[in-house]
Amino acid sequence: MTGNIRKFTYVLLLAALMTVVPSSYSFAQKITKVNGAVSLGYTKGQVLKTLGDPASPQKFDFFYERGEDELIVCFDDMTKLAECIIVRGKSTMYSAGGIKIGDVRSNVIKSYGKPERVVDYRKSGVECWYYPSQNVNFAISGDKVSSFGVSNVTLVKR
Repeated sequence: MTGNIRKFTYVLLLAALMTVVPSSYSFAQKITKVNGAVSLGYTKGQVLKTLGDPASPQKFDFFYERGEDELIVCFDDMTKLAECIIVRGKSTMYSAGGIKIGDVRSNVIKSYGKPERVVDYRKSGVECWYYPSQNVNFAISGDKVSSFGVSNVTLVKR
């Protein structure tokens, strides 16, 4: 993908992550790590040590390309700690709570239960399944996970 298309794709994914979550949600069993990558709360130095130099370093995020996989790590402006990790691609190198790219939707339901929120993007054929109480969401294309994100970002209604 060209840089602009890739960044636009990540902006859409990040916007999907930044859904408004009612403050009444309880956050019990939270996912904080993308296995094979990094964890929420990592410093930029820890991310660099673990993943190396990003393909596209930005002030607030790092883009990585690993073969057919793309990974973005977003950092909180104030704390400078990783607050969001998004994975998309084709390999099963990365996982969140045991779910990988290419897993079928029934595996997601077995691991996480019914989604707390579903947004159906009919034109693109993608459903986004949100589990804000567990810090994770999945994009389902057809019957399979096409991308996922782990984030501790919670926005409240004003």
